[in-house]
Amino acid sequence: MTTFLIALLALGYSGLVLFWMAHSLGKTFRPMRAALFAFALSVAVHSATLLFLEPRHVMAALALWGLPHLLLLPLLLWSALKQERAIPQ
Repeated sequence: MTTFLIALLALGYSGLVLFWMAHSLGKTFRPMRAALFAFALSVAVHSATLLFLEPRHVMAALALWGLPHLLLLPLLLWSALKQERAIPQ
């Protein structure tokens, strides 16, 4: 039960961070570029933190941020695509 709650918390946190960052960057960039930039920035920062972990904890940390990011990427891109289509040309 605890593992499920931790996984759910990781998914919720990743979703909150990715969509909030994409929304913030959307004020400067077009929605698709903002979504991709938010994803790339989040992956870069989280990957850098893996360098400071002990080798035995790397896989657990990767599972806690990598899997939620990969699960949320299609939703993030779909949302950005809908926003792109709503912008008048």
